[in-house]
Amino acid sequence: MRLSSLARRLPESVWSVFEPVLPPVVWCGEGRPPASNHACRHGLLYVLITGIGWEYVPPCFPCGKTIKERLDRWLELDAFREAWRRLADEYQRTHRVNWDKVLLDGSKKPSKKGVP
Repeated sequence: MRLSSLARRLPESVWSVFEPVLPPVVWCGEGRPPASNHACRHGLLYVLITGIGWEYVPPCFPCGKTIKERLDRWLELDAFREAWRRLADEYQRTHRVNWDKVLLDGSKKPSKKGVP
């Protein structure tokens, strides 16, 4: 499987939760139309999976500068935290997680070598 295909394998159900959190892409009608948030997300996943630099993003994705600028904007708006919260809420509604039984850290186990 090609890595560019792997970057596009995130389920659309996840994207449907993430997309409303992102600011809309606006084109004023001059120059080249901007890349969609969806295409930038694919490019970002490709960069994260491969670890390549922004300047080496293949032409099947938006250019690395565009992806980086979009990522900076999404981080500025805290979009990932909001999407994570929405996905967690959706998971809670569908699977009815019993939060009393969930262990969030390792405090229930003794530490190594008796260190408190």
